[in-house]
Order: sequence, then C-alpha cells, then structure tokens
Amino acid sequence: MAVVHPFKGFRYSKDVVGDFNRVVTQPYDKTTPSMQDAYYQNSPYNVVRITLNLEKRENFETNYADAGATFRKWVEQKVLVQDSLPAIYAYYQEYVADGSTKLQKGFIALLDLKNSESGVIPHENTLSAPKQDRLHLLRSIEGNEDLIYMLYSDDRLTVIDTLDKSISRRPPEIEVADEYGVTHRLWAIAEPEAVSSIQNAMNPQKLYIADGHHRFETSVNFMRECEQRHWQPVGVESFNKRMVACFNIAGGVTILPTHRLIRDLPVFDAPSFLRAVETHFAIETAPSASELWRKMDDGRNDHVFGFYPEKLGQCYLLRLKEKTPGGKDPQYLLDVSILHSLLLEHSLGIDANKLEAQTNIDYERDRDTCIRLVDEGRYQAAFFLNPTTTDQLQRIASGGERMPQKSTDFYPKLLTGLVFMKMDIKKS
Repeated sequence: MAVVHPFKGFRYSKDVVGDFNRVVTQPYDKTTPSMQDAYYQNSPYNVVRITLNLEKRENFETNYADAGATFRKWVEQKVLVQDSLPAIYAYYQEYVADGSTKLQKGFIALLDLKNSESGVIPHENTLSAPKQDRLHLLRSIEGNEDLIYMLYSDDRLTVIDTLDKSISRRPPEIEVADEYGVTHRLWAIAEPEAVSSIQNAMNPQKLYIADGHHRFETSVNFMRECEQRHWQPVGVESFNKRMVACFNIAGGVTILPTHRLIRDLPVFDAPSFLRAVETHFAIETAPSASELWRKMDDGRNDHVFGFYPEKLGQCYLLRLKEKTPGGKDPQYLLDVSILHSLLLEHSLGIDANKLEAQTNIDYERDRDTCIRLVDEGRYQAAFFLNPTTTDQLQRIASGGERMPQKSTDFYPKLLTGLVFMKMDIKKS
C-alpha cells in the first residue's frame, strides 16, 4: 500500500529570490562539478548550497554542517516560506523525446515510511558510500530538499483526472525551464475533496522506485535512528515521512538507455574481441552511426547491442543468437545483464567488482558523444543499448530481483528545490 499525505511545504519566496530558474537544480547525483559551480554562480539562494554544498570538496566525509545552517537560515529569513495549508502538489513536466512533445503528469506528497515500506519496490542495488553521504545531509538539515521518483500503475488514470480537474484554468505557481529544455510546472492542491481522492486512489498501489534508491533507504535508516534515540515525530512533517513524486506508468513514462564506455584495459584488440563473441552473437556491420541506430531500433524486441571500437572506424551490431542464455533467471532477459555477463565480464574481464568500482567503465547517455570520445582516443570502445521497458522493470522488481546499476535512466529528471519539507521532531 502507498500511504501519502498532504503537507505544508516550504517554497522559495519570489520576492526574495526573483527568477525561480536560478535557484533550482538537477538531482545531486546528476550534478557535475562544472554544473555545481554554475549553480553557485546563479544565485546565493540556489538549492545546490543545501543538496550538494561545496564543503564536500574540502572534506569528502563532510557532515554537511554548512548545508544544515543554510537551510535553517533560509527558513528564518523567509527565503523559504511555509504554505499555510497542507497540500498535494501537482507536478507536470513537458519535454521532447523521440521527436515528439510529451507531458508527464504526477504529484508530490509525503510518503508514510512505516505504513508504506512494504509496498515500495526497488529495482536496483545500492552502494554504501552514497547512502552514508545522504545520511550525513539528512542528519544536518532534518528535512527534504529533493524528490524520490516513484512509479505506480493505474489504467483508470484516477489520480491524473483529479489533478487535471484541480488545476484547470489555474496558472502554475512555479514554472521553470531546465538546461535540457524541459518545462516544469507546480501547483498546490489543498482542496480536501481532491486530496482525499488522490489518497484513496493511491492507497492500494505498489510504488516502484525509479530514481532515488539510495535516498529512500537512507530515509528509512534515519527514521530507525530517530526511533532508537526515542525521538518522536510532531505533526505530519517529520522523520517518519519522505517527500516523493509519483507518476503513473499508464500515463506515459520515458526511459533512456545508458551506454557504456570502455577504458584502461591493458590488452584490447577489437578484431580478436569480435571473433571471441561470435559464439553467442551474430555480427553485422553498419556503414554509419545513423545506420547502427536504425538497426538497433528495428531490433528492440531482440537482444541487440551496438559496438564501436577505436581505430577501426566501423560500427557493429551484435545480435544475441539465443533468446535466454541465462536459463530461468529473469534478469537475463535484460539487455544490460547480457551486456555485463557475456560481453563485459566473459569477453573483456570487466567483472562485478570492476563495474562497481568503475575501474574500466564510464557511462554516457548521448550516443553521439560516445562516438566522439572514442574517436578522440579517450576510450577504447563504446557499447550501445536499447532502453529497458517499464514492463521489464515491474516484472523484475515484483519478483524480488534487482537490476544492475545504470539499467534505467528515467527522463526527464525531477528538479531539486521546487518544494521543501522541514521535519518537526520532539527530541528526548
């Protein structure tokens, strides 16, 4: 079950910060150092000063003392102002994908961690370092500045209909365009009837974590830590809740593939590699990258991979000869699992430990960038994948399995800084 609550969110005061575009950011784990610097320059009130404070550069094990102090100061100085009524926030994203304009409709609410944890289904494994980093931040700010991206599936579109009716003829309270051309709009919905309708429709739903596995586990761990200290939640906004954004799979969700770039292998010979993988793959050449993309798109229902090695100036399509080489393991039906096992580990020696440590591999969303980086001699080869589907995600996650890292790349990302939750805690 998914128990969601309206809450009195804190939002930026336009009178203080001016242009909302200058204070919001991409998620912390998608923010590069150059983006971090740019966000700092954008505004003294940019949320990066909380979610990814520069103090981490000085001390990788930082406890984010400055981030916590900044959050409290902004609340005290009315940079962030709390809404007077508890609300569920309609969150709509307009973007272009596959050459067409799409509109993704969701909402932001507080998820009850104690009553909903069993209904939240992860699909990726987590790593200890990111969880420890986010725990340090959570302890310092005692609040949420970002969103966990959750998916549910309801063919009746009950929540979307309620959202549409509630915001009809109302201009958004926040509208920003991010650096990727995505327009983000936010409305506060405080009407009790609409809020109850959303809560009732979500109650029987399972939630699948799209993005934010580390932050969700961190929130649960922080709740348990608070309980061990005999702290008590006060009101709705406290440590036993987590701010989330929920989107209906049936309403349309975009998943992009994440491609693999190979580097620093002591011995890499593309012709030898191609001969070695012929046991499991049929190999076709493609005269150009655009022809490779077309062949991959045509092969979406098969297990096909693109391969572009250094020096040869040639693209290759690798098509799996057998449908299920992994036997009954459902993960093996994923392209990314086949890539990791048969191509990276079996043929190149890049095993699970090296993948986790990123010893010989980097990740890139843009295919043309991969080609350019190989041509520049910065990588030895690139492997290209088709995207994981929502059906695959649901089947594997519901079966209790976990996908490899970087199996899914949901687009567009949820902006950080649209709304904040500040915890009210009674500390004994």
